[in-house]
Amino acid sequence: MKVFRHYDQAALELQYDGAARSPELTAFRDARTARIDALSGRVRGTARADLDVAYGSHPRERIDIFHAGRSGAPLLAFIHGGYWKQRSKDEFAWMAPAFTEAGVAFASIGYPLCPEVRIGDIVRSIRNALLYLAKDGAGHGIDPARIHVAGHSAGGHLAAMMATTDFAALGGPDDLLKSATCVSGLYDLEPLRLVKVDMELRISLQDIAELSPMRLAPMAHVAIATTVGGEEGEEFMRNTRELTDAWRARGAEVAEVAAPGFHHFNVLDELGEAGKPMHAHVMHVIGA
Repeated sequence: MKVFRHYDQAALELQYDGAARSPELTAFRDARTARIDALSGRVRGTARADLDVAYGSHPRERIDIFHAGRSGAPLLAFIHGGYWKQRSKDEFAWMAPAFTEAGVAFASIGYPLCPEVRIGDIVRSIRNALLYLAKDGAGHGIDPARIHVAGHSAGGHLAAMMATTDFAALGGPDDLLKSATCVSGLYDLEPLRLVKVDMELRISLQDIAELSPMRLAPMAHVAIATTVGGEEGEEFMRNTRELTDAWRARGAEVAEVAAPGFHHFNVLDELGEAGKPMHAHVMHVIGA
């Protein structure tokens, strides 16, 4: 019995469970996680940074801001993934040197997780984080007029939601966000309501309408880039393809950055390592 498009329940579950769909990647993922965690710990312990900066009242509403060695630096604010229910900002400090050594400040944004909160609450938290950076970023060596955002997986969804946000309506500058780079994101919440992951996400019909980026439109001034690993699952590829097509149909200019040979567990290396195509694209957009 088909439950979503051409998928039956078992096939749809596999699309949203990477470990079950590609068990051969489990050892790779675990080894990479151990390596990246160790590297992030070293970066957090040695880099010039303002760590655990509060932007809200929740204990997870914190930002790590890594300095670029000059005042008035542009900023790339990164939003981590983990199905909106796992991981933390601390795990992504490893990405900072690729930007700070090139004169771009780097921020890793933390946020409350499901099931304590819902996805809409997380969207509000990320908006508040960017509003904080626009208001108080100069005190951290950032040019608040040059804020860019990127995110991976669930963070890709959140980056896309930031691109659709009217920050002027929230009391911020109307052009607060200059660009959004969306890496292997989930932009259609409808199928997630049908799989076991939703037991913790509690996605409603209203959430599907209001929090699925492909059903929304980005702000006209935000430069958009999308990417997905060439070895990722069909649904992740569909999400990226349909977001790109939908936003282009609404008049947005969307750059596609190819990542052939990459899967969901390593595609972020294309952003976090200097010289890789995605990193080069983001640096070009930032103008650094």
